[in-house]
Parts: sequence; C-alpha cells; structure tokens
Amino acid sequence: MAPSPLQQRRTHNTLLFQKLLNLRDGASPFTLVLDSLDQSGAPVIQEFVRRAKIGKSKIILISFCTLRKKLPFEIDFFVSARSKAVSLLRQDIVSHLAPSANSQASIQSKFPFYYSRFLLIIDTLNPLVSSQPQHISTFLSSLILGPNISLLATYHLDIPLRSPLKPQIYQPAPLAILTYLATAILTIHNLSHVIAKKRARDKSLQEPVFGLAEQREGILVGLSSANGVKGRDVVVEMEVRRKSGRGVSEVFVLSQAPASLSIASKPSLDNITLLDDHSLYSTLPPVSGEVGSVGAEEEVETTFSLSLSEKQRRDREGVILPYFDAQKDGGASGAGEGGRILYEMGAEDREDFDDEEDEI
Repeated sequence: MAPSPLQQRRTHNTLLFQKLLNLRDGASPFTLVLDSLDQSGAPVIQEFVRRAKIGKSKIILISFCTLRKKLPFEIDFFVSARSKAVSLLRQDIVSHLAPSANSQASIQSKFPFYYSRFLLIIDTLNPLVSSQPQHISTFLSSLILGPNISLLATYHLDIPLRSPLKPQIYQPAPLAILTYLATAILTIHNLSHVIAKKRARDKSLQEPVFGLAEQREGILVGLSSANGVKGRDVVVEMEVRRKSGRGVSEVFVLSQAPASLSIASKPSLDNITLLDDHSLYSTLPPVSGEVGSVGAEEEVETTFSLSLSEKQRRDREGVILPYFDAQKDGGASGAGEGGRILYEMGAEDREDFDDEEDEI
C-alpha cells in the first residue's frame, strides 16, 4: 500500500530538518534561532555543534556576551565581538575563514575533507541590533563567502531593544529584517507549555500563559519538567525557505543528546520526533473531571439526576414508533400501505372536530 500524501509530506519534512542540522548541501546559509525566557535555544545550538563535529566542520563562535570558559561545547576559534566596530569584527572573522595558502594546502594534503565546511555561531544578535541596526543586513551577508559556510545566529525575543537617538520612520523593525534575510527560522518553545495549551484546547478552555505574558511582578521561571516532560526535550518550529520562495513548515520535538554520547557516533533520527507523534502530545492522559474520562457522567454534581432508572430504560425500549410498523413488509394495513402513518381520532379529538364543524 502506497503511503498517503500526509505521510510523504511528514517524512520529507523530517528529512529536511535532519539535513538542516547536518549542514548538508547548503540547506540553509543563514539559520535564525528565536528563543525566549520560556525556553532557551541552547539545546538546538548544541545539537548543531555536535553534528558539525561529526561532519568534521570548523566551528567559529562570535561572542557578544558569552565567555569562552562558560561554553558547554568545544570550538575551533573564539572571536570576541564586544565593543568592536562592524568593520573590524568582520576582518577578524574573515581571517579565520580564509587562512594562508601554505597552511590550507598542508591541511588539505593531510586531511582532504577535514575543514571543508565552516559553521559560524553568533551567540546573540541583540547587542548588534540595538547598537547598529542599520548594518545588520550588510554585516550578516558579508560573512557568507561561499556555499561551504553556514551562519547560525540566536535572537532573544524577550529582550527589549534600546530606543535609537534618531528614530528612522521608514526603517523596518530589526526582527523583520532578520526574518527576511534568514533562509531557515527555528522558533523554540517549551514542551510543557505546549502540552498545557493543548490540554486546555481539548477541554475548550482558555489557553494558559507563561513567562512575561502572565504580567506578574518578580522573577519568572517557566515550566521545565512538568506534565512528565523530560528536561532535555524542546519544541522546534521549523520554517525553511526554498530558492523558489516557497516555505516548508513543520513542528518537531528535539531530544538533546546526553553528554555521555560520543562525538564519533553517527547522527540518527532517534532524537527528532514530529510533535503530533510525540507520546505526551498525541495521547494526553485523562485527568479527574475531564470530559470523556471513565465515570465522568456519574461524577457530575447537579441538583437533579441525569441518569435513567432501570424501569425508565425498559419503558423507553418498549416504545414502538410509527415508522417501525412502516418498515415491515406491506405494513399493518396490507400491501402498498407500508408508507402511511395511520392516525385514529380519540374522544377528545372528535369533540374538538365537532366544535370546529359547528363554527363553520
């Protein structure tokens, strides 16, 4: 039996996400990761780095606010971008992308495919967007010098931007520019929050809000492992732009690889699951008082009884409606009379009928 179009589309989108994580065939020159206080994008960045190490890619981190000692993964080069002009920062980055001819020839002679690809990671774009928003497009485009270079940048949605001294009326918002330049957008969500919202939708209730949307004072900490969710699982909303302009969208659950996993191991589809196929999302466990649960009808508290007694059930089953007789062969009145509904006037109806004739 041939797979349905839905199954083909979901399989294709899963393979496309796998191709994006593996940095294969220039799947996305510029990948933008959008995270928030509810869920950090660090698990997705670590997955990119893990697969880049497996593919023998060269990793360069461009840091605006991250210290090298605090990195949870290994990199090849560290470029500090703090308090640097855009032109000087670009020179430092390009110097690592284009080594000297002698060193490049020696590397390629020993390891022909070792440094065939480059992964540029920008820890956060918020400082650059706040200080020099007019140079965003030029700076990011100048870093992609060839098809073997992939740019991965993170933008925090919850951090407010600094108001410019001279606001430009006709200049688009920084987030609009970033989403326009990106060839792939990965929006990160908390799996516990997604499951809680789906549970509310299934019960026709208002969806709960988390984080800053709660509008509470103080420090907010989102759910991390509620509803039986593992702390390593995150929801990734993928949007990949094709060269034709057509977008491919899908929602996945990414399980972060454990720290004990060897880098030499091959990547697999085990840590990538469609959100609709996730065990906690597809079949939510029934809760007490939920519509459809076992015994929910008897648990409803009202001032009157909604159930029927045994005598009422027997009386209801013994009622013979007019169309039951018409379904018999020929009906009760003989052949050809099965479709008629017979009505015999009672004493009360006959008195009303006589009164109407007298009035006429």
